[in-house]
Amino acid sequence: MYRDPLQRCLPTSALAFALLLGLSLPGCADDDPAESDDGGTEMSASGDGDGDGDGDGDGDGDGDGDGDGDINYDCSQVTEGLSTLVIDGTTRQFYLDLPSNAASDGPWPVVFNWHGLGDTAANMRGLVAPYVNDPSYPFIGVTPEDTDLFLEVPLLGSQNFDWDVFDVAGGSIEADLFDGVLACLEQQYGVDEDRIHTMGFSLGSILSDMLGTMRGDQVASIATYSGGYWSNPENVAGLIGSVAIWPLHLTDNKYAQLFVHGGPADTYGIAGVVELDFSAYAISDLAFLNNKGHDAIICEHAGGHTVPSSMGPTTFIEFFRDHPRGTVDSPYSDGLPSSFSSGCSFSAKN
Repeated sequence: MYRDPLQRCLPTSALAFALLLGLSLPGCADDDPAESDDGGTEMSASGDGDGDGDGDGDGDGDGDGDGDGDINYDCSQVTEGLSTLVIDGTTRQFYLDLPSNAASDGPWPVVFNWHGLGDTAANMRGLVAPYVNDPSYPFIGVTPEDTDLFLEVPLLGSQNFDWDVFDVAGGSIEADLFDGVLACLEQQYGVDEDRIHTMGFSLGSILSDMLGTMRGDQVASIATYSGGYWSNPENVAGLIGSVAIWPLHLTDNKYAQLFVHGGPADTYGIAGVVELDFSAYAISDLAFLNNKGHDAIICEHAGGHTVPSSMGPTTFIEFFRDHPRGTVDSPYSDGLPSSFSSGCSFSAKN
């Protein structure tokens, strides 16, 4: 059962001072000794990093999307349970939950599952692990652990923001992790490239939305609890825009998205300086995606900033199953399934 980690989204003191002073946050420094090279043999371009046997490292899934093999992955410790993936010498961890016969019955759908700030992958894992053998849609579940990403904030020093989702105009280590996990899963189990999905809660939902912007051509569909697109100009019109710097949302793949928010109480105040309103984010993002050619569903519950029991993970899995990559018109345009709550409505692309 998922436990809401104190209903937190962003650290109050750190971001408040940055926003109040109008400061940009610099890139992260890896202060965690656990995030170091473990000495494993890297899968480099010269060592056939893409696993296709030709030694060029460029094209069946080196993971970086540009075909030049410049990111190296060591997949040797990617296994069921707590997995370790070394990306260019940096160690990342995630929980890997596999359906039965994973090694023989692929290629598989993949569901990424990102936790909120202050939470852990071990806790968030409960949203997907029990369901990987769903009879109608078995899948591989991936629940990443954050890096305890620290950013320097004037007057406060280093502050933990968990995920690399703020200034990502030049890339994000979370997008690199997404690429690397898919590359390793393709080698070991086979990935259905039309069924790669992402979900999350709070800052983990914002991360999923970031992947929609940065990796939208790979994503089949997205489902979020209390998230927000910081590529949506309306969401970053205020002070948050001084630290949330994303590329433009230009994906040609018009994936569908399910937005779940907690109504007027789904907010987080930052020291009286700014209030993040996730209900407003959801409403704004619905129009934002519709205007860019995406079908979407929006669901409101009365639980505030939390994961509601009325819209549990089985609903997300059903939504993912029904929305593979390449879906032009959502099958929900004529009516939502009975599993969706009464607070849900369909909104067609423009």
